[in-house]
Amino acid sequence: MVTLTQILYSKDLSALDSYMSKCFVRNMEFFRAFNPTLFAQLSKPPTTHNLLFDSTQLNILNLQDNALVYPASGESTMIATHIALSHAPMNNPRFLVHTNHLTLQKLDEDKIPLTASTCNKLIALMQESGGGKSYHLPSDFLPSCTFFGTLGGLFLQLLLEQGVYFHSLLLFEEYLDMLRIMLYFVDFALLFERVSERACYIFVKDLIHQEFIHTYFASRKITNNFLRLELFLYESPKIASTREVVHEAYRVNSRGWGSFDDEMIGVRNTLSNLSAHYPVLHLPERVEIPICVVGNGVSLDSLLPFIKANAKNMLIFSCGTAIKPLKAYGIEPDFQIEIERISYLKDVLREAPLGDTTLLCGSVVQPEALALAKEAYVFMRGGSAGAYLFHSKSVVEFSAPYVGNAGFALAALLGEEVLICGLDCGYIEGKAKHAKNSFYGDETPHIPPNAFKVQGNRESIVYSDALFSLSMRSMERCIKAFAPRLVLNLGEGAYIQGTQSCDVSAFSLRKLDKGEKQRAIESIKSHCSRDYAQVFRSYGDMGLDEVLAYKEAFLALLCVRVCNKRELFALIDRAHHFSLKMSAQNAFVGLLFEGSVGHILHTLMVGALHLPSDEIEGFYTSAVGIIREGVERMAMSYRLLSLRF
Repeated sequence: MVTLTQILYSKDLSALDSYMSKCFVRNMEFFRAFNPTLFAQLSKPPTTHNLLFDSTQLNILNLQDNALVYPASGESTMIATHIALSHAPMNNPRFLVHTNHLTLQKLDEDKIPLTASTCNKLIALMQESGGGKSYHLPSDFLPSCTFFGTLGGLFLQLLLEQGVYFHSLLLFEEYLDMLRIMLYFVDFALLFERVSERACYIFVKDLIHQEFIHTYFASRKITNNFLRLELFLYESPKIASTREVVHEAYRVNSRGWGSFDDEMIGVRNTLSNLSAHYPVLHLPERVEIPICVVGNGVSLDSLLPFIKANAKNMLIFSCGTAIKPLKAYGIEPDFQIEIERISYLKDVLREAPLGDTTLLCGSVVQPEALALAKEAYVFMRGGSAGAYLFHSKSVVEFSAPYVGNAGFALAALLGEEVLICGLDCGYIEGKAKHAKNSFYGDETPHIPPNAFKVQGNRESIVYSDALFSLSMRSMERCIKAFAPRLVLNLGEGAYIQGTQSCDVSAFSLRKLDKGEKQRAIESIKSHCSRDYAQVFRSYGDMGLDEVLAYKEAFLALLCVRVCNKRELFALIDRAHHFSLKMSAQNAFVGLLFEGSVGHILHTLMVGALHLPSDEIEGFYTSAVGIIREGVERMAMSYRLLSLRF
């Protein structure tokens, strides 16, 4: 059968009509079976664009104004454009190549010794194997690709006919008719065969839901996130907004990895805090008065008068460094929320000062910080390995990445009505990042270069970044999961789905009866128990067998022959899926290793990309030896800890 490449390069278009007819019929049959809903839409007459073809030219006609999409000239500019696009996409000026953290940098072995040692040895191996500063992929293999508006998509078929394989592909067409035109040229059945399994995403007209985009990147967190090829052939408001969503998901996916070393700090702290018999939050019930969650965002400054005036009519959860501006304004929080494992947390609390404020901390918090409190309680903070040690019956999920997320999750779990103050989840244009009189001192307004504009909760212009976006999405999921009756966002930061934007002048709080607030506080404390046999399902069982089983299963997964970079990408995806599966099945063991596994797989992939040849079997074999040694050391570290408990 004559190929599209042969037809277009021959400049004899006599065979093109037959090719297009057959290709369209095959594609319609494919979509009839693959997606009947889309098939039904594609069966309708075109309304926005149609293909224009005669013996001299190939073009696309805009049905709204009868304008041609491609300039009319003596030869078909449409064909010339797509032939040019099919030449070496990774080195083609029409394509954008995004390299998110692609440069190999050695990790700090003082901060995360076990993880850094393994990754740094992989970098050294790459250098010994002839790796350089630039990266290399074979011409028939493309990494994560995002294409927005392909204007016919002929280049895709030309690439397929060159034998190109796409590791993953996200294709967005603004108009249904543009996808219909692609059906005349692109063999979609072959396209899906040439993309990794379940890695070909096609969106038409709308993204449907942003979660699909986040899933696209997160499902292949390592391989999708660090080398991405992008193409858009025209600009429009919808293309621009779609690209922004994709860019945000791309950046968000690179944050929040953690490491085995950090998780072990949290596990040790958890064991120490439980040994000190701090009461642990256990099967809590809701209180009937509002809970005000206070973060240290700059919008807190304007809300301090409201908080002080209503302190008697609501519970105040101070999150992290918000305690200092609150106390400076004469406001005494009812609970100070902390989740950080950092060693200097005790110094922050002394400086605040903590005073008589009750601490409600994640179990992973440094024991010295807890010891500062006259009264302290512990909750099992979701997202950290320590929270799932001994299988607590009450893990507070959605408690990351910021301490404000933990405070909000606690409020949504414990209260029917939640007020948000100073959890800005972004940078407010013209203002500093944090409230005045805080731990961070005087700050000047600054929008980081990697920030992107998001919807504001009020009139202010707001920007976000990867970590703030993670925080916002965590709060949105928390609202859906815990379902408080009402959530009011009083700040000027980012808009959070599931909340109501509200000015403090637009409502008033019910005045509480005498003793009502104190009874609510005591109710929360009463649901914190020292009876660990009731709090945990398996108190005392350190799960060493599960840790060792994880180690063996992960290392067995790596013991395969990997000869080239395409095979390595597939192996890394399998290893990452194993990591995610284990985190879902056994959160303690999975989260203990997940961050370091991510770092190791990333370093392995990027190290291989910097090798000048596609033949990497020797490099991979040596790399597996380094990884085995590193993971064995991690497992031994946990074995020694379990023996001391």
